[in-house]
Amino acid sequence: MKTKQLLLSATMLFAFICSAQTTITVDNSIGSNAEYSDLQSAISAANSGDVIYVHASEINYGIVTVNTPLTIIGFGHSDSDKETMVNDLILGANASNTTISGLHITDDLYTSGNTGISSVVIENNIIDGSLLFNNGGVDNVIIRGNIIYEIGNTSSNSNNNNYTNTIISNNIITYYIGLKNHQSITIKNNVFLSPYSGYPVYNAADETGSITLQNNIFYYNTNSTYDPNSDGIIFENCLTYNIGSGNVTALNGTNNLNNQNPNFVSATDDVFNPNTDDYHLQGGSPAIGSGTGGIDLGIYDNSAFTFNNYGYTNGIPTVKITNITDRIAPGGNLSVTISTNAN
Repeated sequence: MKTKQLLLSATMLFAFICSAQTTITVDNSIGSNAEYSDLQSAISAANSGDVIYVHASEINYGIVTVNTPLTIIGFGHSDSDKETMVNDLILGANASNTTISGLHITDDLYTSGNTGISSVVIENNIIDGSLLFNNGGVDNVIIRGNIIYEIGNTSSNSNNNNYTNTIISNNIITYYIGLKNHQSITIKNNVFLSPYSGYPVYNAADETGSITLQNNIFYYNTNSTYDPNSDGIIFENCLTYNIGSGNVTALNGTNNLNNQNPNFVSATDDVFNPNTDDYHLQGGSPAIGSGTGGIDLGIYDNSAFTFNNYGYTNGIPTVKITNITDRIAPGGNLSVTISTNAN
């Protein structure tokens, strides 16, 4: 029988998240009994501060627009059985104070409209496409615990890099980060997996100053020579390593570890596999304690936030049914084995 995973019921979620808010359930699976089957309908009906729990499903929930301060929590993004998939997620002009967690966004997450929004948390998601802050942009952003292809754009004239007072940490980045408001952006404790060969981070406003990247690991698989350096980028306490036969140019900055194996517990190659990869550091790794202030490099920095391979939301337990009797005689007992994870 196929292993099934589920989060606790909406009633228990209510207690875990906040007793003063309404929890709305959404499930587009055939035969479900959630309050809504359509995610956009649930979002449109929600009030400011509500929590929307979006069940795992084999069916993508499509394109949705958020125009109310909400917390949207999916089951996760990489479970072998099911995940919560959304095609595009758009943050509208009234989406300040919104949290997005536990989703597999199969295209892009982006802002729209000329009015800026603020206080947005994007965590525990996979974003296959781009995370873009357009037009009015976003202020006060936390981006953590995600697997993201790209943030922003590498064009100096791009309108996709309008984000300020932003912390980008504990993520896996698989292409690059583009920015222009370098004065108020922090990029630390991320793992860049075979990032863009030109540069993993692009400062579109390098003529006005530089941004310092701290405690990041740049993990390549190339037979060529890659140069991660670019104008307006300073590396501090970062590490590079190439599992291929090529070379990576030494980083510009201070206290960097060039071409040194971080000794991950498990990294099959340069493509993230949630079932086999573990980016904790083995004992003896040069990345242990080599970050600013003596912290570890990479996504596990012993902070209050912990990266989760499957995108389960921190603080909300998951329950796994590992075995269940599929046939019982009339009057017989149903045998169920359940395991839990506190996350």
